Amino acid sequence: MKRQLIALATGALAATMLAGCSSSPASPTTSATTPAPAATNSSPAGPASSTDTSAAVTLVAPGTLTVCTNPPFKPMEYADDSGNIVGFDLDVMGLVAAKLGVSVNPINTDFAQITSGAAMAAKKCDIGASSITITDARKQAVTFSAPYFSATQALAAKSSSGITGLADMKGKNLAVQTDTTGADYANQYSSQYGYTVVVFDDGGTALNAILSGKADATLIDLPIVADFVASNPGTAMVTQFQTGEQYGFAMTKDANGAALASVVNQVLQTAVADGSYLKIYQKWIDPKATSISLPS
Repeated sequence: MKRQLIALATGALAATMLAGCSSSPASPTTSATTPAPAATNSSPAGPASSTDTSAAVTLVAPGTLTVCTNPPFKPMEYADDSGNIVGFDLDVMGLVAAKLGVSVNPINTDFAQITSGAAMAAKKCDIGASSITITDARKQAVTFSAPYFSATQALAAKSSSGITGLADMKGKNLAVQTDTTGADYANQYSSQYGYTVVVFDDGGTALNAILSGKADATLIDLPIVADFVASNPGTAMVTQFQTGEQYGFAMTKDANGAALASVVNQVLQTAVADGSYLKIYQKWIDPKATSISLPS
């Protein structure tokens, strides 16, 4: 990830563990202050449970934790120059795989197939790791891990556009990623502010629509916006929206999914306690971070 992200992240990410999306979007009141995040909480999570459920987990491919993810969504999940899917979520999955004593195999998967649980139910993968906001609707379809990242939404536009918020979008096109809470948020206020929502299959394409002229602005998760504007001079994060979202990893809604979720939760707690989670956060989000905790 380009280190210019840090300058942008000081007010937007350093206090935020970043969307996907919220089932009840907040009002479009913007904030110039940093959202209160779990990322700066200096109290680590408690020790992992003494009950180890690793042996109860059955994997779709023996010896491998198969992970469904939906890049590009840099820095959370994206393909590097060698074509390998990397990012924050994949590094956390590496910790889970180590706990299970297996390797990791990420598979590029349609986001809706992950959030609906269809990909896991079809045994395409064991777990969905793709910046998935926990919502009540999604809980009906998948078993979620404990929250591992606090998220919010942000608006990206060209620096010269004069756009500072949704109120400036009348008659303009607003890009979103399909099946996300960012799309839900945009749709909720489209009539009020008079813009047209333009849907794209992935977050990278939605953001690049600003550069191609297919959209005047993009509404998507804050960390993704921060990385995008750091890499694209002439673009800016013009505002952010405090939606109170939290990411979770998604598994099948059955006993096996529950057993894997238990392992994931143990790994998250241990990783915060032993500092490995902080190292992942420093690598992908903010190298200056000195402490981190899981969302409450």
